[in-house]
Amino acid sequence: MKHVILGICVFVYAVLLEYLKYNYGLNLIEKVLILSVLTGVTYKIIEKIYENRSATPKNEE
Repeated sequence: MKHVILGICVFVYAVLLEYLKYNYGLNLIEKVLILSVLTGVTYKIIEKIYENRSATPKNEE
C-alpha cells in the first residue's frame, strides 16, 4: 500500500512540475532534482506513518 500512495504522490508532483516547466521555464534537470527530493521526503513521511501505526498497541478486549 505504501508504494501505491507513493506512486499517486509522484504522479501529482510530476503534473505540478510539468505546469511549472511550461509556465515558468523550469528545465529538465531542475524538474528531475525537485521530483527526486519530493519523492524521497514523501517516502520518509509514509514510512514514519506506517511505523507509528504498527508500533501503536491495539485495544484487545
